[in-house]
Amino acid sequence: MSWNTDTLKVLIEDQSNWVIETEGDCLTVSNDEGVDVFVYVGGQQILVETPLFAAQSVTDKAQLNDLILRSHQLVPLTTIGIKAIGNEDYYVAFGALSVDSKNSVVIEEIETLFDNVSEFLDLYSEFLNVEI
Repeated sequence: MSWNTDTLKVLIEDQSNWVIETEGDCLTVSNDEGVDVFVYVGGQQILVETPLFAAQSVTDKAQLNDLILRSHQLVPLTTIGIKAIGNEDYYVAFGALSVDSKNSVVIEEIETLFDNVSEFLDLYSEFLNVEI
C-alpha cells in the first residue's frame, strides 16, 4: 500500500489511546501522556516528528550538540535535528519511513517516537534552563 494523508488517518484512528487531528496536509497525533507527534506524507516517505524543546532554552548548545551526536543512536529509530517553527528554532525528534511501509511499521514508528521523547528529555535535561 502507498500511504496518503487520508489512508494514514484511517489507520491511526484505530489506535484507542491516540487522538488525531488533521491540519492541512499534516496529521497531529496525541498520546495519553500529552505528547504531540506530527505526521507528514510526502511523495516517497512519511515523516514523523515532535518538538523536544526550544533552542533558546539550551544553556550550552555546543556541549548539547556534541552529546546528541554521540548518543542519539542509543535511542532506536529516532534522530534529533533543529528545525525552525514559527520564528524560533527547536530541537526535534523524528523518524522517516517509506510510503510503501506496512501498517505495523507505520504504527511502530509513531509508538517509538512517543516512547523516545522521554528518553531524549532525560538524556539532555542537564543542558536545559527550563523544567520539562
